[in-house]
Amino acid sequence: MSAAGRPLRIVVINPNTSEHITALLVHEASRIAGPDAQIRGVTAPFGSPALEGPEELAIAAHAVLEALAAVVDCDAAIIGAFGDPGLDAARDMVPMPVYGLGLSGLRAAGANKRRFAIVTVGSAMRDSIERAVRDAGLQHSLVALHFIKSSVLELAGDRHNHLDALVEAANACVLQYGAEAVLFGGAPFASIAREIGDRVAVPVLDGLTCAITDAIAALR
Repeated sequence: MSAAGRPLRIVVINPNTSEHITALLVHEASRIAGPDAQIRGVTAPFGSPALEGPEELAIAAHAVLEALAAVVDCDAAIIGAFGDPGLDAARDMVPMPVYGLGLSGLRAAGANKRRFAIVTVGSAMRDSIERAVRDAGLQHSLVALHFIKSSVLELAGDRHNHLDALVEAANACVLQYGAEAVLFGGAPFASIAREIGDRVAVPVLDGLTCAITDAIAALR
């Protein structure tokens, strides 16, 4: 709840043009926040239906800023992609706090110098992800970066059929690299612990849960 006693108003901006992914983000964000927040979803006005490479990420950054400029009555904003397109510029542009799935997820995964792994999609994003890890000061805590052989849209469209592969990837990071937590990076993995948490030997995290948690804690 806000200081005025009303639910917090949090906008989740989907940096791609897929309305299905926007609906997924809003549904899971509402589940995560519960009665503490009202979730609004906004879809990028232009760009790609999925972000799986640096070029798509660069275009998405501009789309996020345009979308954010039209939101004037929210308490916080969340950029709903693991690459956090436009995050720094958005924080400079609007007075409300802005969070990204990537940075919030990384900070939660690497808290207290915990060794963690990242499971995500889009191998073309490797350099961007590694740069984000370094910028967060967590390069010594990241023990593995694993890319699922699927696409963002395939996962978002039918995550259930990929669950066994996700569990296998997570547990491999634990057994082979000593990960003490596994961060699933990207919108298709929102609330993934609800489905596979009891099948993985260490805590399972996702960026949306971490970003919602950060936003509510800060606004309280």
